[in-house]
Amino acid sequence: MYDDFGKDLRDQFKGSERVKTARWDLAIKSLLNEKSDLPGEPLPVSWLAKRTKLSVPYLSNVLSGKIKDPPSEKLIKIAEAFSISYPELASRAMNEFEGTFFKTGFGQRGLIDYSQHGFVLQSLSPPGAGGRDFFLGIMTIRPLQELKRWKFQTSAMIAVYVQQGTLDISFGSKRHRLLANESAYFDGSVPHRFKNADTLEAKIFIATRPPLH
Repeated sequence: MYDDFGKDLRDQFKGSERVKTARWDLAIKSLLNEKSDLPGEPLPVSWLAKRTKLSVPYLSNVLSGKIKDPPSEKLIKIAEAFSISYPELASRAMNEFEGTFFKTGFGQRGLIDYSQHGFVLQSLSPPGAGGRDFFLGIMTIRPLQELKRWKFQTSAMIAVYVQQGTLDISFGSKRHRLLANESAYFDGSVPHRFKNADTLEAKIFIATRPPLH
């Protein structure tokens, strides 16, 4: 069923797929400012060139954005010059990308009505762009409705929070009950089934990693 969610959400988000781009130029400029002892005066490119044994013209092209994707061996040298790890430098570069902070309004949310199965799913998160992303949505389940048994991909994790109603979760061979204001976190690759055990609509926040779409 999660594959169906993903397909339907991808169809709704066609033309607005997210792309993640590392901004090495901005990350390195930020580090040159941080490492300087003089506020407002970044360390010169020659300082970095001396410690990396990379040429000033090459580093200037990286800082200007003319070289957008330097080889990893050169980026490792740059990270070592700043006394940080390559993963930290990469994380800084990814977080400098404008699309890293993604605000979603009503127009950017997917809404899937599975009336035939007794529930509606609304996406609160933007389309995923990698395994580190997650999906967040609101699921509304009809009173006393029991959904189909689902199974997510290997190593997937799911979190649910019950805002309203009473949710029974069949997980493997066991059944667990969540009341309003209770939550659960479990391995999505284990077959599971949701049931609204109340005579009112159940409203559930659901988060998955990796994302559904």
